[in-house]
Amino acid sequence: MPTQNLISSDDIAHLVTEVLKRIRTETKILSSTDSRLSTENHSALTATLPDRVIAAETIMNLGRGTKVAYIINKAVITPSARDIARERGIDLIAAQTKPQQPSDRQLIVAQADCTTNVSDAAGVLCRAVPTSQQLPAVGLVPTLEALADHAGRDAARCILLSENTVVACIAANRFPAIRAVTATENMTLKNRMNTCAANVLILDPRDFSVGSLAQIAKVFALHSTENPPQILTSSQPAKDHHGCSCTNS
Repeated sequence: MPTQNLISSDDIAHLVTEVLKRIRTETKILSSTDSRLSTENHSALTATLPDRVIAAETIMNLGRGTKVAYIINKAVITPSARDIARERGIDLIAAQTKPQQPSDRQLIVAQADCTTNVSDAAGVLCRAVPTSQQLPAVGLVPTLEALADHAGRDAARCILLSENTVVACIAANRFPAIRAVTATENMTLKNRMNTCAANVLILDPRDFSVGSLAQIAKVFALHSTENPPQILTSSQPAKDHHGCSCTNS
């Protein structure tokens, strides 16, 4: 009759060690899998919509299982988009936008009242600032209206190329959102820009070299605008005319 080998205490200890090691390994794998699935699930449940107009098609293109869609603060949501979001159980939430940094600020380049071709100068300005946008060449009034819209709505900086800088500057400053300055050389322009906290520069491209225009655009786009002097923001004249001989009506 064959002799049966007995299991020693060392063998038992080795087996227990191996079993415990295998259990710990399997536990780590399961934990890692659960964490990955949880992350994927969360990503599938949320979406970010950068569009300014949220249409029905935008909602329909969201991934399956989306429950929350973050939209920019001033986005316009069409009625059909709201209906589809409601049907699918998707919450549309306005995301908190971070304060715009100088490096992110948009530069709007435009031209008006130019008898010569200023496309090269406009191109230099646009290439100097990556976040620049060039407006189509139209009349002075619609151009100023567009600049006022960008300056007031998006806090953009604007450079207008014009051969009639004085008239353009006077007309520009009739818009509440615009603080425009002009000059024929860099140092004066910089001083006026700082003094008036300007957000619009009106330049005659014939007064500046290509290198100067590029430098002006870079400095202007990154320049930190302080609050403008009170005289520029006051919408009503003072009622008390001390020392004035006019009749205060």
